[in-house]
Amino acid sequence: MAPRPARQPQPRTPAHRTAQSQPQRKPGPRTKFRTELSAGGIIFRRKAGSVEVFFIKDPYNRMTFPKGHQELGESLVETAVREIKEETGLEGLRYIAPVGRTLFRFRREGTTIEKTVYFFLFEAPSDAQEVLTGEGAIWEAQWVKVDKAFATSGYRNLDRLLSKALRIVFHEGKQSQKPVARGYADGQNRRRPRVIF
Repeated sequence: MAPRPARQPQPRTPAHRTAQSQPQRKPGPRTKFRTELSAGGIIFRRKAGSVEVFFIKDPYNRMTFPKGHQELGESLVETAVREIKEETGLEGLRYIAPVGRTLFRFRREGTTIEKTVYFFLFEAPSDAQEVLTGEGAIWEAQWVKVDKAFATSGYRNLDRLLSKALRIVFHEGKQSQKPVARGYADGQNRRRPRVIF
């Protein structure tokens, strides 16, 4: 009697279905995907013994912080400074520290976009005045006292960053300044920005 051939293991699919029993994908365009990298600023000023935080009203009618896309050759801090100036006209800002990032996805014209926005903390002069030109469809901005900042913010996912920024503001100078950012503030490693907290 001849030996029986070895049984070949069959690949198992979810619920033990074969490939033939699986629903076939309808032909059509594949979902497009891309990533975007932006940077922005949480800006504060000390005025008349209090701290004020700067907000802009975005095209969706929500109060937020200025931000925009990184251009080729820019560090993320340079992007934040440029976008703040373009959208608000604020100048003379002093860079304090990185604050963090937000990551979200949305669809635009059939493309899924994964957007990462890095935020940095800046101090504006006490007499800083915004000059809105409509850049980025920004026509309204305001300085808000720190106790009203969370109520003003139009996006809950920014509350964590605002909280961290305010901790830095109120503890700056009480702690020794140690390096908190590496790899992008100096323009190096632009392809893969890192924020070290």
